[in-house]
Amino acid sequence: MTKTLKPKINSLLTKRVTQLHQAGYTSDFALTKGKNLRSLQTEIETKPFATTIKLVDQIYDRLFLQYKYVHTVETDNGEKGILLLPAIFFQLVARQRAVAV
Repeated sequence: MTKTLKPKINSLLTKRVTQLHQAGYTSDFALTKGKNLRSLQTEIETKPFATTIKLVDQIYDRLFLQYKYVHTVETDNGEKGILLLPAIFFQLVARQRAVAV
């Protein structure tokens, strides 16, 4: 009988996100194709220059077998949240600009 391994929930990543939520970073952000930030709660899209983005952690995600870079986001309208990416935000933006030129 073969044993199938189920992916384990990444408790360290979950713990870090929970800590940030408790610290007031309650929204979740996604990066759009145009490299803007979209709040998943309010669906408001914000340009990166209208935000403060900080890299706060790097955690290995055992579910997707890759590192996740944890960023905090504070928008000019006061919304605070978390952005999880497979790379550092500023490197992703720089790569897109280099390709566009």
